[in-house]
Amino acid sequence: MPVEFASKVLTDGVASVQYLPQILRLLPWAALVYALRWFFGGQSNKVDRVMHGKVVMVTGGTSGLGAAIVDDLASKGAQIILLVRSTHDSWLVDYISDLRARYRNTLIYAEECDLSSLHSIRVFCTTWLDNSPPRRLDSIVLAAGIMAPPFSARTLTKDGVEAHWGIDYLANYHFLTLMLPALKVQPPDRDVRVLVATCPAYMMGELDLNDPEFLQRGYPARRPWLVYGAAKIALMSLVAELQRQLDGYKRPDGMPMNVKIYSVDPGIMRSPGSRRWLSLGSVVGLFVYLVMWPVWWIVLKSTGEGAQSFLAGLYDPDFSRGQGGGLIRECRISPFRKPEIDSDVLGEQLYEISKLQVEQVEKEAALARARQKKQQSQQNDSDATKTAAKGGDSETGGADGATDNSAPKQKKGDSEGKKVAFTDDVDVDDKTETSATETPKSASKRRPRKKKA
Repeated sequence: MPVEFASKVLTDGVASVQYLPQILRLLPWAALVYALRWFFGGQSNKVDRVMHGKVVMVTGGTSGLGAAIVDDLASKGAQIILLVRSTHDSWLVDYISDLRARYRNTLIYAEECDLSSLHSIRVFCTTWLDNSPPRRLDSIVLAAGIMAPPFSARTLTKDGVEAHWGIDYLANYHFLTLMLPALKVQPPDRDVRVLVATCPAYMMGELDLNDPEFLQRGYPARRPWLVYGAAKIALMSLVAELQRQLDGYKRPDGMPMNVKIYSVDPGIMRSPGSRRWLSLGSVVGLFVYLVMWPVWWIVLKSTGEGAQSFLAGLYDPDFSRGQGGGLIRECRISPFRKPEIDSDVLGEQLYEISKLQVEQVEKEAALARARQKKQQSQQNDSDATKTAAKGGDSETGGADGATDNSAPKQKKGDSEGKKVAFTDDVDVDDKTETSATETPKSASKRRPRKKKA
């Protein structure tokens, strides 16, 4: 068949084959689309690693980039701990059940760790650390984050912190600093890696340690990438600072530190966050996004393609032997586009400022919880007092009704909230009111006896 087809084209010309001229005209365009798709798809991870028995924590693992990472880890048999806002979610149960059934991996769990609440982060971390011997922990993947679309209003976390700074940076700072003891006590032969998600938008950020939440400068609603990028700059600088602290730590056993922490840039993807940003968070914008879907399909990575740099950071042995604290981009170490990120001075100042801010925010949140608990306790006491008073009035009314025959008899249906028992066969001459809580007298004593024949 191929020989006959080729001979026909050579002898009779291209026009002799139906639709062949049209196909040949479209072929260069198809090749161009394929080349662009390959170029924007980025590099792929080519290294594999046995993950059976390894424990990996993941934030943001239920959608987008995090879900793609979790999917690959689950297929390799890793024990995955998903850190989520709330475990009381039927969708989450279905999601985990589906992962377990799909990959026959029952070692997938969810723990509550709400990144918008520093108290929730502390509760989880202290619970994890409160164990003897220390729990196994091989990797931490921090893939959660928010990116507000342009022209959106300023939003705050549960602690009252600007959302970009509070979730994209401060929550990760709080989590990592609390989990450092769990990382330091891992055996020296264990390959421990921590990967923190960043974004190319950090190059457009404007970080000011005197005004990290843009309170004095004003929230740039038209350019929210300034706030988002500032949070990512701070996060990358924190990663470099934590690696310096880990390298300077002296293990009790005298062995070298085996923990490596990296920032990872997955690129611009077709993730839920990017879709919300491109659509400006509106229905009209979503319609435009759908119309332009072919363009986004070509120039933006899929979440699976974006996850390749994370998978390389988890699987490639070169990253366990490297310096740590750097940026992984396209499955290899790349230089920072902002040189100040790797500055020792910026890292130390940022660490101290973040420590003071976390202490202040946690203190205010604790006072708020104490006030709320006190108000709730007072409300409960007030409700109990009212209930007791109503009970006392009910008992007094029942006693008066039993002794005072001059009181007007209550009609059926006019009980006014008081439970009253009504019996159809009560003698008319019996004026005594019967309480619903009392056992009624035997009806046989009230019924007239039949005369014997």
